[in-house]
Amino acid sequence: MKKRTATAATLLAALGFVLCAALILAPSCSKKGSGKKVIGVSLLKENDDFYKTLKKGLQETGEKMGYEMVILSADTDEDKQDKNMDAILLKNPSAVVLCPVNSRGVHTIIKKATAQNVPVFTADIAAERGEVVAHIASDNYMGGQLAAERMAKLIGKGGLVTIIYQPGTESVAARVKGFVDKGGELGLTFIEDTDGNVMQYDGNDDQQKSEEKAKTAIAGNPALKGIFAANDNMATGAEAAILGSGRGDIVLIGYDASPLAQKKIDAGGVWKADVMQNPYDIGKITVETIDKHIKGEKVNAVIGVAVGLYDGKK
Repeated sequence: MKKRTATAATLLAALGFVLCAALILAPSCSKKGSGKKVIGVSLLKENDDFYKTLKKGLQETGEKMGYEMVILSADTDEDKQDKNMDAILLKNPSAVVLCPVNSRGVHTIIKKATAQNVPVFTADIAAERGEVVAHIASDNYMGGQLAAERMAKLIGKGGLVTIIYQPGTESVAARVKGFVDKGGELGLTFIEDTDGNVMQYDGNDDQQKSEEKAKTAIAGNPALKGIFAANDNMATGAEAAILGSGRGDIVLIGYDASPLAQKKIDAGGVWKADVMQNPYDIGKITVETIDKHIKGEKVNAVIGVAVGLYDGKK
């Protein structure tokens, strides 16, 4: 009996060792043991300076505050953003952050999270529909106004301008509206379509396409004096079109003030100014807002992050 009892005890000890080892090795058990809450993020993209910096703000702030950050990129693909959400929800997140690929259609992706009682926040780009706790972004309408003010100062009242934009994103729409509203107040004139509406050339956040659209605008409008591009990727294409046309009198203003844009503005060419955002602060404030919400504190539905204007080294 004593021998059998000893054998049973040995077996129980061995089994306990195996169970402990399994718990240590199992990712889910290890994560649970860490006590960290997960914040899942689906970025619009991460191949440009703006989103790289936004990601850094999210990552560093989240880690400092004790969260596990799961950050994926949709690479401007709506279907991929949908799959991002599926992957994030497998992590049992405490909150989800979206930078929507499609502001209008993202509500179906948001619904996946809210169906599991996971709160959703948007950063940089807002959702037109869907249950979102808070939206944290630059004041893009104000940014468009700043661009119009500088354009009017550079080309004067009555100067003819056009816009290179990207459809489907709320942030770009706000920039364009701010530019058109303030530009109209200041006496800028706009290329119009056959119905008398302000013409907007679809650059689709692509340098080559933006260059082609800018070439079309320049060739069809000899009096053109200015182009407003709603982000630096499209501004780069517009710059190539201006330089290729030999029209060095056309003023270009972009949006984002990436390092490349700042370098071009500093050089004193056709690219004269850029609206400057603070993507790191957008990421930082997004995580801070989530933390407040998780702790039961009230947060504002819309949180604006200040913008400025970069027009060269002083």
